[in-house]
Amino acid sequence: MSGSLPASAQVVTMRRAESMACQDDRDELALHDAMTGEQIALYDLEELAVDPDRDDFDDAHVLDAEHVLVTVKVHQQGHPPEVRHWLFEAAILQPLGRLRYPGSVSEEVTPLGDGTWLTREGGQLHHWALA
Repeated sequence: MSGSLPASAQVVTMRRAESMACQDDRDELALHDAMTGEQIALYDLEELAVDPDRDDFDDAHVLDAEHVLVTVKVHQQGHPPEVRHWLFEAAILQPLGRLRYPGSVSEEVTPLGDGTWLTREGGQLHHWALA
């Protein structure tokens, strides 16, 4: 998934590990200038992984001009997979921290463009905003 930062010519993209070749196992978040194609920032998502060989980075979602949300499914031995959401500073693609929810959340995220987003879990729709 990719998205444009509001009121700018910058685009966020995410490269998922394909693991089809020995050197193709990287998950990366990138920021590009849409006019020139120049890469402005790059973040290796493996730095957030509990187990880089098993964790699955799913999508990057532009929440607003300042924030990007990244979803990851964490696979810890002996535990069921857990979905986590990480918040990034959009301008430099640096993690601001892991979002903590009062319950579990899904990988499904719908940004509303105003800094809020929706998730669906257990048949219920939840509306979230940064405090």
